[in-house]
Amino acid sequence: MIQKKTMFFAISIVVIATLAGAGGFLAAEHLQHPPAHEKSQNAAHTVPEQEGDGHDHEAEVSDLDRPVEEMWAAFCEHGIPQHQCDECRYEIGTVKLAPSILGDNGLVRTGLPEKRQERQQEHRLSGEVQFDDTRTVRVASPVSGLITRRFVTPGAQVAAGSPLFEIDSPEVTEAKGSYLKAKATLSLATQSAARESRLFAQKIAAEVDVQEARAKLAEAEAEIAASRGRLVRLGLSKTDVDAISAGNGSAVLNGLVVIRAPRKGTVIEGNAASGEQAEAGKELLTLSDLETVWVMADVKEAELAVLGNGSGKDAVVEAMEHSFTGRLDAVAGRLSETTRTAKARFSVNNADGLLKPGMFVSVRLFMPAKGEVLVVPKVAVLADEGRTFVFTHKEGDYWIRRPVSLGASIDSMVEITSGITAEQRIITDGSFLLKSDVLRGKMGAGCAD
Repeated sequence: MIQKKTMFFAISIVVIATLAGAGGFLAAEHLQHPPAHEKSQNAAHTVPEQEGDGHDHEAEVSDLDRPVEEMWAAFCEHGIPQHQCDECRYEIGTVKLAPSILGDNGLVRTGLPEKRQERQQEHRLSGEVQFDDTRTVRVASPVSGLITRRFVTPGAQVAAGSPLFEIDSPEVTEAKGSYLKAKATLSLATQSAARESRLFAQKIAAEVDVQEARAKLAEAEAEIAASRGRLVRLGLSKTDVDAISAGNGSAVLNGLVVIRAPRKGTVIEGNAASGEQAEAGKELLTLSDLETVWVMADVKEAELAVLGNGSGKDAVVEAMEHSFTGRLDAVAGRLSETTRTAKARFSVNNADGLLKPGMFVSVRLFMPAKGEVLVVPKVAVLADEGRTFVFTHKEGDYWIRRPVSLGASIDSMVEITSGITAEQRIITDGSFLLKSDVLRGKMGAGCAD
């Protein structure tokens, strides 16, 4: 253990010696700080400590919060510009680098921030699979009666027009009888109107008789239309109605009506079986086309501004180690009072039918890129007491640390949202050497006395 510590100390000496040999720059190991009773001419930028802390010094405002030009114009206690003082420049986050240690073959590398096209932003949400309401119907019985047959079971795939239930209803029997009666009345009215027209042409019948016959014909036509429409509303198809007219009367005057699928889809659930009594308007089963489903995801209050109006954004839904393509349709207009989240609705392609209503899924939402962003190498960004900063070139051999705000990471680079511009040259590699020098100098100016 003693040998390892000795080796580490020796390596540290080599690094310091290398920096010291570069024209006398970065010589933090030779710093001599003024006595505690001497005050800097920068006292205007200090804040008195609270009384009773046991010290008589003043707490300095961080160099990261001070304007560069202000610090550049400041003089230290040695009577020279502070940035030129080998002992005091570190207090304003400044280092002096010899050209010999810069470049590809040196200890420190410099460069300009890069402009890159911003990547799509990704947001992760949790959600639940639900029916697509625009593709879902809840089939109810149009009549009251006894369920005589059930043609499908939950999970079955059906096409539009496929039979679902057969119901024996007295109402259907009555409607069929009314239709046959109206059909007979129409036939008689047609014949009567034709006869009166011939007699009128032969000047045997009066014109008023012709008009009465035609009025009765119109009434019969209206009645047959109403009777036919009633049969259709009760669930009979056009083919079923035509069969009533072609039948022998007794065969068609039963109360059987077949309830058919209004669209293609999957039978989700059924609430009736053969032998049960159906009531008009009572739901018999749910039918949904599951080729497209909805995913309802929770969006936090802070994310609402990012989503905007919530339409037309791509998403990927992940479940059962599978990925499904989706599209953000809308975001609810109000927040839940308990969870403080809003519901976002995604339409998801489910052609394979793997997603089932009620299943929990993970959603990756991709927001479109806004344009170019400024990026720097991650190694160029340093931290001190929770603040992030980079070293920027001021003039000549002088470099000064400035605060930056970070955005998204892009491979080995990181986005800079504020703090520097694309025209400012920065230390891209080796910044940790400069940071060590600055912090060592700043710590040396503490309460050693």
